[in-house]
Amino acid sequence: MKALFRKNQKKKQKKATESSHQVSTEPVEPHPLPSTSTSITTQQAAPHPQPSKPHEDASELSEQFFSIVKEISEATDLLSPLKSACALMIRGIQAMRAAHGNTVAWIELCEQLEHHLVQLEAHRSELQKIPSIKNDGCLKALEYYFSVITEVIKNASWAISGEESKIISSIKHSSVAQTEKEEMGRYQTMMENAWQAYSIEMKRLITLKVKEVGDQLEEYEKAHTRATPGQLPEGDYGVVGPDSKIAYGDRIDLCEEGTRVEVLDAIRTWATDYESNSQIFWLNDAAGTGKSTIAATIANEWSLNNRLAGRFFFSPNSRITQTTKEFCRLVSNDIAKNQPSLTKTIQDEIQLVLSEEHVWFEVQLQRLIIDPVRTLEDGRVFIVVDALDNCVLSEERRGLLNAFIQHLPSAPRLKLLLTSRPVQDISDVLTLSPLVHGSDLQLLNVRHSYHRDIHIFVDKRLSNIPKISYEHRKMIIEKSGGLFLYAATVCRMLEKGRHRLDTLKIISDIGSTDKLERRMDILYLSVLKQALIDKDAGDMMMSVLSMIIAAYQPISSNTISRFLPNNTYVEDFVQDLGGVLKDGHPDRPIKVLHPTFREFILSDEDRANGFLLHPAQSAAAMAYACISTLEHMLGDGLFQLDKPDRLLARNDDIEGVDRLIQKSTTAAERYASAFWAHHVAASDMSPDLWSRVTKLLSQKYLNWVELMSWRGSIGLCIEGLSRLRRISNNQINSNRDSQDSLIVRHAHQFVVQHQSIIIESALQTYCMALFFTPRDSPLFMGYRERYRDRQPKIMTPSSVEWESHIALGGHSSIVYQLIFSPDGSRLISIDQEGILQLWNTETGSLAGKPFRGGKKSDIPVTGGCKFSVDGQQFGFWNDPSGLHIRYSYNGEPVFPPLPWPAAWPFTFSSTLSHFIGAKDSSITQWDIKHGMEAQKTRHAGAGFKCDEVAISPDDGMIVIVGCHEEEKITRGQILLWRLSTFQQVASCELPRVPHYPLDYVGTSFSPDSGRFAIGIIHGTESIPGTAILYDAKTGKEIEVMQGVHLRARWTPVVFCPLSRYLAHNSWKFSIVIREQKTGETISTLYGHKDSIIHLSFSPDSKRLASVSSDQTLRVWNVETGEALNTILSGYTGIVRYCALSLDWDHFASTAPLHPIRLYDMRGGASGRDSAEPANNGGMGDYAIIGAAYMDSIVAIRSQTDAGAMLWDTSTGTNRVHTLPTRDYVVSVAFSPNGEMIAAVLSAPILRIWDAKTFAYTKDFEVGITRHRDGGVFFSPDSTLIGAYHTASATVWDVKTEQIMLLYSSSALYDYDFVKLCAISSDNSRATGVDHRSLVLVWDLDPITNRSVQVTLSKHRSEPSAAFSPTDPSLLAVTLLPDIMLWRVAEELQLIMKIEAPKGLYGKLSFSYDGQYLAYGPLVWDVSTTSPVLYAEDLPPTSFNAIGLQAHSFLFYKDGWICSAFPQGSLLPVPSELRGLEMTRHWYAFGEKVIFMNQFGEPILVDLSSILAQARQ
Repeated sequence: MKALFRKNQKKKQKKATESSHQVSTEPVEPHPLPSTSTSITTQQAAPHPQPSKPHEDASELSEQFFSIVKEISEATDLLSPLKSACALMIRGIQAMRAAHGNTVAWIELCEQLEHHLVQLEAHRSELQKIPSIKNDGCLKALEYYFSVITEVIKNASWAISGEESKIISSIKHSSVAQTEKEEMGRYQTMMENAWQAYSIEMKRLITLKVKEVGDQLEEYEKAHTRATPGQLPEGDYGVVGPDSKIAYGDRIDLCEEGTRVEVLDAIRTWATDYESNSQIFWLNDAAGTGKSTIAATIANEWSLNNRLAGRFFFSPNSRITQTTKEFCRLVSNDIAKNQPSLTKTIQDEIQLVLSEEHVWFEVQLQRLIIDPVRTLEDGRVFIVVDALDNCVLSEERRGLLNAFIQHLPSAPRLKLLLTSRPVQDISDVLTLSPLVHGSDLQLLNVRHSYHRDIHIFVDKRLSNIPKISYEHRKMIIEKSGGLFLYAATVCRMLEKGRHRLDTLKIISDIGSTDKLERRMDILYLSVLKQALIDKDAGDMMMSVLSMIIAAYQPISSNTISRFLPNNTYVEDFVQDLGGVLKDGHPDRPIKVLHPTFREFILSDEDRANGFLLHPAQSAAAMAYACISTLEHMLGDGLFQLDKPDRLLARNDDIEGVDRLIQKSTTAAERYASAFWAHHVAASDMSPDLWSRVTKLLSQKYLNWVELMSWRGSIGLCIEGLSRLRRISNNQINSNRDSQDSLIVRHAHQFVVQHQSIIIESALQTYCMALFFTPRDSPLFMGYRERYRDRQPKIMTPSSVEWESHIALGGHSSIVYQLIFSPDGSRLISIDQEGILQLWNTETGSLAGKPFRGGKKSDIPVTGGCKFSVDGQQFGFWNDPSGLHIRYSYNGEPVFPPLPWPAAWPFTFSSTLSHFIGAKDSSITQWDIKHGMEAQKTRHAGAGFKCDEVAISPDDGMIVIVGCHEEEKITRGQILLWRLSTFQQVASCELPRVPHYPLDYVGTSFSPDSGRFAIGIIHGTESIPGTAILYDAKTGKEIEVMQGVHLRARWTPVVFCPLSRYLAHNSWKFSIVIREQKTGETISTLYGHKDSIIHLSFSPDSKRLASVSSDQTLRVWNVETGEALNTILSGYTGIVRYCALSLDWDHFASTAPLHPIRLYDMRGGASGRDSAEPANNGGMGDYAIIGAAYMDSIVAIRSQTDAGAMLWDTSTGTNRVHTLPTRDYVVSVAFSPNGEMIAAVLSAPILRIWDAKTFAYTKDFEVGITRHRDGGVFFSPDSTLIGAYHTASATVWDVKTEQIMLLYSSSALYDYDFVKLCAISSDNSRATGVDHRSLVLVWDLDPITNRSVQVTLSKHRSEPSAAFSPTDPSLLAVTLLPDIMLWRVAEELQLIMKIEAPKGLYGKLSFSYDGQYLAYGPLVWDVSTTSPVLYAEDLPPTSFNAIGLQAHSFLFYKDGWICSAFPQGSLLPVPSELRGLEMTRHWYAFGEKVIFMNQFGEPILVDLSSILAQARQ
């Protein structure tokens, strides 16, 4: 508490001393602040009039006192009189200050001080009631202050005695006499001395009482941190924070009593009409007509009557109030506060929603708002949504309205009051709904005498202000023209300003014929001019204004003071601009009162008339300020959370991070960290600013990323760096691969590629994320050396290479469809497991929640994805949920899924808001907005099955491609229907293809709708296909194009948008250019060396791009056929599917086990320096089959020519030797004595090499194989070797090659198998498990091979077994979920069963003394009759025996490598590897881990140093 008080004591002093204080701790590099206004320029900006020190002391004492008491209840007996007295003393000083240097204020000085003295006298009695103040020096000082005020009043009255008008004239047109100035100085000195004495006593008194206040404050703070679910601390820019107050409209003025009576009564009547089904009252009119005031008034009224459910006031003053992202959460918080009976329900549901990934807005609305309110039993409740038009995105506005319209009927006790301007998209939704009432009510209508409301409003606001007469108020009312915004602005100017007479003069000069916009402009100019007390301080004032206007989030005057350390009068300017700004408290964000002021000051020179702000210059000033702030703030050990004695924990494992950030950083630092990159990108990017950017990234980048991870704002990092990267591409276009450009590109790619790691753990920014960066990166070379001690020992066969693309991860199976939106801003990817992801192509981040459709065998259950022509929506089908239509912006549903069988076609219309779908023979037209059938369904004919449907660009014709089911092999058919009537125009038969079923792909139309083309696959993609060109009016066949290379989901024929050409590929790796109308061949383009898989014409139709399996992207001149400079230099790498956006700005490609590569093509892009090896990107199946001995490891990549790579992990050598083989390596093992390496090959052969010389030793035949399943292992003494393959198992004597065991299962089916698991320590027994869950134990007698067996219940896990090293008759077997111990005798005797936790996977091992049994990370003591789970901090030492393969207590869980000893998460696995099947791509041995990257290359991680630190 004492620290808090000391902090508050210094708060005001920081305004003048902050900059020098920072210099004392770290040198500040001076930065030029570009002028924010070209209209106000001076040679040297003169300072704002300097207030005297006692006045600063007065404000300081007031603020430090109020900052302590403001959170305490007003009922506190001790503090209330002190607070009142202090406030009144400050007002006295401020009145004196206002008079100083401004002679006009003499006229009002007497009245102000007299009023102040009366109030102070009234509170003196309260002050005397405090026992500790009686007979105190504080009262004596107060009496002296009274006497000074009295004398000042007396002399001031004498000074202004006489005829008022003459004095006013004299003051305005002549200088004040020197004697009068001296007199003013004497009065001021008297006031200052009196105040000084009083302030000393007040400081002493407050110090005595502050402990009592502090105790109450701490209690309040504790209660506040757990008060509202989801509420975040004030000033935490980039997240919710103080903006919840803006969202709740807490600071919006209410209607004055007697105003807006008709409108308010209309709303009240609607609210109490229980018979009507109109659940939405829509109040819409122009800006400035008082809609928000009415909404706030009604919300307040309903709150007092316990009828308010929740509120949300959209506003441009906050990021969260410009979007619906936090709408449901904030409204539900408000409901929990206003309806206490729902608090627990809502809090629990909020936590559930927050724990889930990307919950749709509609689902949030139902779960957080509709469902809880529906349970209320007492009367109606209301939700208020104000200024919906301030929500930036029309898609979000429509989504909110549609969600309410859909769900409100299910909650009949809930009503919605909605206000907005009558923008088109809002009107389109609401005017069609029967739920809506009040849309015809007008607020701005002079003929309906709304002047009466303004009359009441103005009278109540101005009647008590001196010198504002009735005639003045009448003039204001008339000039307002019915616009409340005008009246409210004038009232604030007269209430806040010191130039009332000037203001009245300006108002009187406004012409009666001036438009309302012109009248507001005159007022805004007046406010700005009056704030300029010193004309030479224009740049200083405009710099303050520029920051307020340019800020992405409202900022306080304290934050601006930190950003402008040389401008010590920020708060003065803010106060003087009170006519257009709200909330001048230094710690509270400043808000522009109305959007029209922003429009005015950013408009043009003629309109702004000397006060124009240039957005780029304002952004540059903010960028410099933010960068300077971060340069001083950022550094290692930000919050001292990276302690060496603990694991690098996940963020969620550390409690109180939010409060720690709030206490350790200022609001200015939080704002700077959130938006510095945004401001740089919005600026004019001067060379000096660019230099500061690269310096910040080179020195503080990882510290910044760590901070943003702790704050949970990595999304802002990606967004800001994405803008910066895009701008840098344009700015440094002359040398795109320059070092500066690479620094920005790598900074962006770092957070995109490793966002899953960084979001989970801020400290992993310096560890796992940093390791997987290019070694030659100009950004990360220095960081690698700087944070070398934080990284584990990691080895890879090749260094990380970042091309000029963004890697998009998240898919765990092959991506088979990529599609760009028409404007290129969105990319959709769909994989074989039915997962659909929507990407923001500018940032590389997900634009919405991934759709997880499930999987049926190997058949995709999600597909057919298409964007609407305008790109606003996209659709796809899924089995079994149906047809989905979603918004492209965020992927949220337009309406619930329509019942729709999988793989049935649909398409969007080009000019209408409809889409066409086909189910069997039924063709239906649907309305996109509401999901309702717009026309009747028509049938294409009995037995007809539709395979493809397309609509011409002019919406004239529908093409339906299909066949009669019983004749699929022999006859296909095309139907042409007119879209407007659904009447058939023509039909034709497709060519007959003997012996193969027809499969149609990629119907495409010419731009003029005169032609269409269809591709036909003849049974399989390995056979050349056919493309046919048709007349779209008659259905007449024009040209049959043979030898086309076709594949499912390809568009075989592409039409040139602005010329007469079309293009298709050829089976001979060429491109054929044809004439659209006739199909005649124009030219054939050669140059590719493999199949052409994508074609795209440029927007200007002059070029053609082609992508080939030869890993090149080529560009051709359409007219000449000449090869042009490519838009992607180098190689694309392996490409299975790809897409090029219509504008050629983005290119995306994918290949098996690769993340999606997304290239920004603007300014050119670069690919790989060399072609990617075919075995890296082919369809092969990679797996880790590893074995370890001491400091060596064998890692296998299961490709034909991959072989086995032997690594020496003690020296860090990546690849010591490759064990050559032409066959797939199925399994590999070291002998326990370290002398041999053995591998089962797909030949099928068991091969042995010498582990030291790598010389081939011998082969053993292992039987017939149909699978790649198999395994190999040695006996504990290395004399025997066992191998299994498919359904056979064999054990040999290594030296004599004698067969000790030969077993073959009755392999009747492909899934039959036997797995040989272990050999006993005395070499007398071997054990295995087969596909029937039959546990077998054989005697290793080559003559008898006697066996005992027991059949267990069916299992789904990978079986494993182990013999005790001290008791060969003790056998452990895992058939999950059970781990069983058996005694081997004449039969198997079960002596112990352990139930393993669900999802556990690992190696089964005994400790060398036989006391412990381990399975994966868990250990049990099995030396007694019942197992005991081992729970010590360190693993049993008996697992570390030399000569044995060390058991690993590392395991994989939820994307992390975890440890059992000590328990916790160690390292995250990079996101691009998490989708791989980790049971097959993961191998742990001792304290080392090996896993496979997306190129089939092994990555070895040695965690011994991290574990050693954690165990200290």
